Amino acid sequence: MSDDAVAGQAMERVLASELEAQAAVAECEAAGAQVLEAARQQARGIIERAQARAVALHGGAAKKLEQCAAQLMGQRMKASAETVKQLSDPQRMRRVLEQVAIRLTTEAGPADVA
Repeated sequence: MSDDAVAGQAMERVLASELEAQAAVAECEAAGAQVLEAARQQARGIIERAQARAVALHGGAAKKLEQCAAQLMGQRMKASAETVKQLSDPQRMRRVLEQVAIRLTTEAGPADVA
């Protein structure tokens, strides 16, 4: 075989190897793109689940807060009604007025002098 023929065959082997290498690189790039897309989809799923959990937690907390506020309002209304009842009791009012009258009409002691 001539040197030109040997050189030609060597060039063909080099070109064939280069084509194989390019095909392998393209295959790796495609596999990497698939892995990357799968990771993105997994991340989107994680984010969606986290958002759903946050919404559920906020909803539950808001409901609990509303219940506590309603309970507190009920307690305040009950306490207010009791206070009104006590203040409108004629006997209590008479006792308080008597105590005020006694304080106003008795001599001021050393503790009352400022």
